[in-house]
Amino acid sequence: MNRAQNGTRTDSPAGYGAAGPDPDRLDQLENRSVEARSLPQSPTSPAEVRAAGLRLEDLWLPAVTLHRQALHHNLDRFARWCAERGLELAPHAKTTMAPQLWAAQAERGAWALTAATVAQARVMRGVGVSRVVIANEITEPAQLAWLAESLADPDFEPMCLVDSPAGLELMERALRSARRQLPVLVELGVPGRRTGVRTVEEALDLAGRVARSTALRLAGVEGFEGVFPQRRDDDSPERTRTWLGRLPEFVRRADARGLFADADEIVVTAGGSSYPDLAAEAFSGLEGLSVPVRPVVRSGCYITHDDLFMERASPLRSGADPDPLRPALSCFARVLSCPEPGRVLFGAGKRDLSFDIDLPVPRAVLREGRRVPVGAGARVVELNDHHGFLDLDAEAPRFQVGDVVEFGLSHPCTVFDKWSLIPVLDGDDRVVDAVRTVF
Repeated sequence: MNRAQNGTRTDSPAGYGAAGPDPDRLDQLENRSVEARSLPQSPTSPAEVRAAGLRLEDLWLPAVTLHRQALHHNLDRFARWCAERGLELAPHAKTTMAPQLWAAQAERGAWALTAATVAQARVMRGVGVSRVVIANEITEPAQLAWLAESLADPDFEPMCLVDSPAGLELMERALRSARRQLPVLVELGVPGRRTGVRTVEEALDLAGRVARSTALRLAGVEGFEGVFPQRRDDDSPERTRTWLGRLPEFVRRADARGLFADADEIVVTAGGSSYPDLAAEAFSGLEGLSVPVRPVVRSGCYITHDDLFMERASPLRSGADPDPLRPALSCFARVLSCPEPGRVLFGAGKRDLSFDIDLPVPRAVLREGRRVPVGAGARVVELNDHHGFLDLDAEAPRFQVGDVVEFGLSHPCTVFDKWSLIPVLDGDDRVVDAVRTVF
């Protein structure tokens, strides 16, 4: 976010925390023009948008926007939530791929940023991020070569995952001439799901091999509980809780075997935005070991929350917490056609909105300076590339061609990647900033 406007310290790079982008590189990015399909002038830059004095009605629709008040609330709320539980945060920065937002997360104490791929880690290093957890196994030779080169940079600390002897051997061959050892986390996985060794015994055997490696350094253990169904109305939380218990079991047993004898700390980390409370519960009580433990959660979607997916699953959802996270993303689209009773076509589709988990939710109709709530009588039933289908029942407000409809979204990870520049609105619908993405 704009540092001066939003209260971020501008006098020292230290204001960004250890994990944040370099302020000078961030300034360069904020002054670089990019194609921006929802802005009246394009190409344009975040700095130019801030100075333009625009309002919501000036945007070219469809437009996905961020809401500044909700965004700042979520950043502050989750940082407090982690601090209260003694947790470090290495947020999944691939959620936004937005260096301005990474800086805001680092300013609030993020210990590292998490990437899903080496390509994302390269972008993070390129803007000066100093510590990146690559939450994946790396077996691509060219990417391992990049990692080997990056280890020569004393100001950059990458770490990644390992889940098999074969993967370990590939990394060792690629990294044997690197300037220093690569920190790795042994990944524990869920049977039948994604990557990761399936048992604690396998994890301990693999950790022993890492501890003997000259190219790799055993940094701790990782898991991703987001592979379980992310909902709170069935037995998914209990299944997740049981599985998460394997991570501290691994830590205790590995420490008892002396596998962390040369370590300064043990990183234990789990990953999703749905169950950070269960990860915090699992990581509590890891005292009395030979070296300190650094418990890390990697939640990313908290920064914008959403109307459906995260609202069903997050421990900080409304109805479950007195100070919940708030949806900070909207899409505004214009009604194109009302071709038959009960059917409205609007000008936004799969190229604009997330649809992989839930379809958008109509919140309100904007007409003649008024917001008319839509309620439950209208629902999105289908998206084409650039058209959406809205079906109405008898209780829904009437729509007119030319109306602007505000939609709430689900799953922010598949919203940010569709927009190179996202306007930020204040509470009076003024465009006060713009967030650049770098996918």
